Amino acid sequence: MKGNVTKIFCVIFLLWAILLPIAPLQAIPISDIPNPRRVNGTWVSDVANVLSADTEAHLNKRISQLAANNGSEIAVVTVPDTTPASTVKAYATELFNTWGIGKRGFDNGVLFLVAVKERRIEIETGRGISPYISDRQVKQIIEDQITPEFKRQNYDRGVINGVEEVSGRLEKINFYPFPFFSIYSSIGLVGIAIAISGVILIVIKIRECRQTLPTVKQQILPSSVVFQLHIPQLTEFTSLGMLLLVFGLVTITISINAWVLSQESLTSLFIQPINQFLVTILINSIVAFASLAIWLSIEKFWLAQLTTIFQTPIQRYETSRFGLELFRNSGLILVFHFPALAVLWVIISTSILLTIPRHSLFALTSLLLAMGYQFLWLYLVNDMYIDRSLAREKYFCQNCRNLVQHLASDITDQYLTKPELKAIELGNATYTVYSCDRCYPQTRDRQHVYCQPNILNEDAVCPKCSYPTLIDAELKQSRRTKKFPKKASKDAISMRQCQNCFHEEPVYPFIPKPVSYASSSDYSSSSDSSSSNSSSYDSYDYGSSSSSSDFGGGSSDGGGAGGDW
Repeated sequence: MKGNVTKIFCVIFLLWAILLPIAPLQAIPISDIPNPRRVNGTWVSDVANVLSADTEAHLNKRISQLAANNGSEIAVVTVPDTTPASTVKAYATELFNTWGIGKRGFDNGVLFLVAVKERRIEIETGRGISPYISDRQVKQIIEDQITPEFKRQNYDRGVINGVEEVSGRLEKINFYPFPFFSIYSSIGLVGIAIAISGVILIVIKIRECRQTLPTVKQQILPSSVVFQLHIPQLTEFTSLGMLLLVFGLVTITISINAWVLSQESLTSLFIQPINQFLVTILINSIVAFASLAIWLSIEKFWLAQLTTIFQTPIQRYETSRFGLELFRNSGLILVFHFPALAVLWVIISTSILLTIPRHSLFALTSLLLAMGYQFLWLYLVNDMYIDRSLAREKYFCQNCRNLVQHLASDITDQYLTKPELKAIELGNATYTVYSCDRCYPQTRDRQHVYCQPNILNEDAVCPKCSYPTLIDAELKQSRRTKKFPKKASKDAISMRQCQNCFHEEPVYPFIPKPVSYASSSDYSSSSDSSSSNSSSYDSYDYGSSSSSSDFGGGSSDGGGAGGDW
């Protein structure tokens, strides 16, 4: 009996010794899995001990390179077992969220979990990666790159293949909206310098224009004494400065956009491309309307210089037209917004986004939006609504280029000719005489003054001597020896006589032209024709079933309704 017990004990001992090496390993709780980032700053936690040291070193180097490029994080974990978790997927999800793989707000993390006992690999992706790498693509990576190697017990090569493939795809995605913010900051500083240089150049050109009147296009006058100054548009002499200001402000706007969108406190808002685009539009609008003050200041400075030139306040008239013109020419903004919307379509298209860096799309979008606003301001400032009648009333000396003065009415007569004095006496015209006190202070010579006529009665201008000295007169006052010829069998009833050259014109009685009316027969014929036309219209064939086998060609856009009974 004792021998049988001993045999049984020996058999049990042998079975225990044989089965011990293949007994299942105890599942490791998630809290006990060493976090490689906390332990030694790496990315691999090989709890199941299935990866070689060289493989771990290669994986850590590759993932560190990925994290430096665009901030994405990949964790590689191997475990012998995932029980008591319901599934390996549930275990991977819990581990992913426990460690918080990926950057906060961007959720750009990936977990490679290898469960040895379950013979299963799970690739868990963060929320920010799902729009770019779909679950179907992840499954394809596992089937093509990892599973074939795992079936050959080559865990090293399988994990390396999977990490390389996922890393390559992640590097094409710029999760940080603007990782090159230092570049955009430098661009912003350059933009400030360009804008300042543009403003300085504009101020210099405006001052030069004020000081060198002959360089400005002049109105042509039949006088060698004075000229009128044409009020130029700003782009006629400050085009370079205004373009520098435009591109400087555009560059500053792009830099401000980059700074706002690169703030880590707002990453949760800017992770979606559509949010980035909307924020870009908002920032562009704010900066654009802030820069409007610069453009209006330039305009105000130009108006002040014109006031100095013409010695009369010159300003915008009908200020309400500014708002109207702003609304009417807002199409300039739309011209640049439509390409920006096309860029938006590219941004939200995942397949295209994988091949184009996000920061390049941002720069293009912001550039188009900013240019739309700034070119609108340039147009509005350049096309100022100035009361140009003031310029037409001012004259400048051809000799010294200064504004000339009109002489007082009490000394004007000594510069006027007899015909001009006669025209004033008849009440048909007035004359304003301009003279330069600096060049000709005491002159009474007509050739050194400019006489501006103001014809009050155009009908009084004589066709022979061109002075407004015609008056009505009776026939008996005529100086002609013969009568005026008859016109339409009528004699002249009066005449008009020039008091300067005594040119005479006969005045005939008014004979109205006869008005012809259609006869009753013609009217009747017209009525019959109208009746005939009406009859023809009423009998027009509309494609009725009696005369045609088809409809008349009408169309519908889907209107109408239907119902059940």
